[in-house]
Amino acid sequence: VLVGTLVGDTFQGPQQTRAPQASLDGYSQSQDAAARGAQLIIGSYRPGYDASSQALRYTLAPTVVSVGLTSSTGAQSETLNAGDVVYATVVMSESVTVTGTPQLTLNVGGSQKAASYVSGSGSNTLLFSYTIQSGQTDTGGISVDANSLTLNGGSITDAVGNAATLTHSSVTDNASYKVDTTAPA
Repeated sequence: VLVGTLVGDTFQGPQQTRAPQASLDGYSQSQDAAARGAQLIIGSYRPGYDASSQALRYTLAPTVVSVGLTSSTGAQSETLNAGDVVYATVVMSESVTVTGTPQLTLNVGGSQKAASYVSGSGSNTLLFSYTIQSGQTDTGGISVDANSLTLNGGSITDAVGNAATLTHSSVTDNASYKVDTTAPA
């Protein structure tokens, strides 16, 4: 089931772009308008007036396209140890501007750990990092729970100021990013 908003535009004629005439009431003023077709908008949108084309434009809020664990430093045989860094990438539907330090929560051995925003503002790809701590273990591999991207007091917006929709799918245990910080016996 798709959920959205049906948006219909009405073309504004030259009479509608002029200031109302003080001597005439709203019924007497000439208004030219021609109905146009409607479109189903999936997601949230923000209307804005484009002065150059003299048209009302709708821009969709940026959304999360994908989330994934993409690299690490220090891993040996696909296993991370204390002090190693794992990187996660969030791909957005369009370029975004990031302020503050949003976070992506990783699931490391059943414990929720916050990966902090590192870079990507001005692009559609955001990079997050988390440093593995002593005492952590995840034999199946790190995963990312659904909808675990948070603003943490910051913001993620597109060029016209639409706040990003942060919902996303989960990422199952990734065996390429196992965690074992236990010293060998």
